[in-house]
Amino acid sequence: MYDLKLVKRLYKNMLLVRRAEEYIAGVYFTDVIKSPIHLSIGQEAVAIGACDPLNKDDLVSNSCRGHATYIAKGGNLNAMMAELYGKKNGCAGGKAGSMHLADVENGVLGSSAIVGTTIPVTAGYALALKMEAKKTGKQRLTVAMFGDGATEEGAFYETMNFAAIKKLPIIFVCENNGLAIHSPLKKRWATLDVCDRVKSFGIKTHRVDDGDIFKIHKIMSEEIANIRNNKSGPVFIECITYRWLEHVGPTDDHHESYRDKNELKFWQEHDQLKRLASMLDEGECLIIEKEVEQEIEKAAEFAKKGEFPGEAELHVRSYVVEKKHNLLKSKTDNSRLIRYVDALHEALDQEMSRDDKVFLFGLDVDDHKGIQGSTLGLPEKFGVDRVFSTPLSEDSMTGIAIGAAMAGLRPVHVHIRMDFMLLCMNQLINMAAKAHYMYDGQVKVPLVVRTMIGRSWGQGAQHSQALHALFMHIPGLKVVAPSNAYDAKGCLIASIRDDNPVIFVEHRLLYGIESYVPEDEYVLPIGKARIIKSGSDITIVAISHMVIEALRAQKHLEKLEIAAEIIDPVWLRPLDINTIVVSVKKTGRLLVVDNAWLNCGASSEIITQVIEALPGGINGKPIAIIRMGFADVTCPTVRSLEDLFYPNGCTIAAKAYSLVTGKSCKDFVCDNDTEIDAFKGPF
Repeated sequence: MYDLKLVKRLYKNMLLVRRAEEYIAGVYFTDVIKSPIHLSIGQEAVAIGACDPLNKDDLVSNSCRGHATYIAKGGNLNAMMAELYGKKNGCAGGKAGSMHLADVENGVLGSSAIVGTTIPVTAGYALALKMEAKKTGKQRLTVAMFGDGATEEGAFYETMNFAAIKKLPIIFVCENNGLAIHSPLKKRWATLDVCDRVKSFGIKTHRVDDGDIFKIHKIMSEEIANIRNNKSGPVFIECITYRWLEHVGPTDDHHESYRDKNELKFWQEHDQLKRLASMLDEGECLIIEKEVEQEIEKAAEFAKKGEFPGEAELHVRSYVVEKKHNLLKSKTDNSRLIRYVDALHEALDQEMSRDDKVFLFGLDVDDHKGIQGSTLGLPEKFGVDRVFSTPLSEDSMTGIAIGAAMAGLRPVHVHIRMDFMLLCMNQLINMAAKAHYMYDGQVKVPLVVRTMIGRSWGQGAQHSQALHALFMHIPGLKVVAPSNAYDAKGCLIASIRDDNPVIFVEHRLLYGIESYVPEDEYVLPIGKARIIKSGSDITIVAISHMVIEALRAQKHLEKLEIAAEIIDPVWLRPLDINTIVVSVKKTGRLLVVDNAWLNCGASSEIITQVIEALPGGINGKPIAIIRMGFADVTCPTVRSLEDLFYPNGCTIAAKAYSLVTGKSCKDFVCDNDTEIDAFKGPF
């Protein structure tokens, strides 16, 4: 009835998974395994049936219970075992353990310990493969595998919607073992038919309710062919299965009350491994079993011989090593006075013209306002595949961007408010920032996240927050906040060309401010501060829009014969502390003005690093230091309170004057004709 070669192949692959995990369970309590383990024993047929019809250059992902998927797709077993042992020769250099396996060369995308996280990332790969197919004529595809618990995550539904809109070449395979840790479906699902939920997105669905490996294989084979021939977009397959062992660890927990003993008995009696063995004669089974045992012995020996990573490995691959860019200068004196927003537009236009891997997406990037004008005309010039709006799905869309970046594209993802980025922190912090390190350099994430901050027209508590300090805290992310049009263009180009995720912070009040900007493309160095104004009495370090306010303060101070040196860090991570330290050595005084709250903020970091660099002060005298930022309250909407909430040129000048002279001065008169007054709502 079934092709004998297929039966042998499925049996060997499934036996390899079963025996490998039995070996892992057997040695776990000897403490040679250096991470938590989530075993697939009992449900291996899903991974084997789903992965066998794939080509080597197709891609598959899974969550923390990923051993079966890794092996089924052809992942290197030696490297997997060494990773579990925590060795340098592991698939992730011993840094990631059982929950973060990756073998990208063999089509195994990095797994994640956070439920549902890989679903949008895998869809991002699918988006890249769809773009690739338009050039090559060959459609590769992705398979996202996950448990039933993942279908309870918002990112799951957001991704279903986007995959259907874009008709992505992806198959979603739900390994429904009926359990999320120790909670059965009846406690978690209001309706027990996940296929019906997925159908509402117009996605074709299948259900295999008996774990039949041949049914899974047949459905996968047919749907893979349909996708390759552009006859279908996304497909969802629910495979009912059962986990024989505990959620995490090597033993069974059949005696626990959350288990149904009749269910376990049924699935053990209908074990697909036994079924496959029964289709082969005893001699064939013995040959396959011997081959499998030899592979496992070889993998175990490989793991045992490996070395543990040490100090040299600890700091490797937090970031992709920065490229040596040619810091272009204009061939002719073709600088013009243009607005900040126009500089952003020009950078995007030039980079998208130069590199067809760059694409731009986000809510309303293609509407009639074009993100304050920064994206106007780009949809018409570059087409709907490279400039497109997205659903209101911050979490999933960020995962899509990350997956596309891992696949080799260079997405620029627009979040129209930094406040909204709180909805996608899992993807940014747990995937974008960590992937290069966690998967030992197998992937890069060349992603730019454009995000808007700042006051204006009563933006208030949830439309004005500047959370750059949070992102500065995370290894793997870079953070830049240009304060002028020249830096905005050069830094955006540098960010797009960089192979690391960059949070590109844009203060909306800067959009209309003009600077001289060359027409030619140019790249500014990453991690380099700018001395805006030289001075000898006090160093004022100002961030983002506070640079404008600091320059107003400098004019007030100049009238009192106080020469303030104004420094714009530009890049907050990496931070050019050396430029600041050199200035402080000269002035002996430091005022840091942040465009955010002070507690645990950028000002704290800058001051701390200055003190660490100058532990004895200057010539035996302590450095005079003070900082300014938002009032320690939620941002109010009404202008009378907003004016008190934010530092301004007068309050900065008064604080600087006090630091220099030891006296107070409240005679500064603020300019009422500023970009704050000129800005009109709603956005």
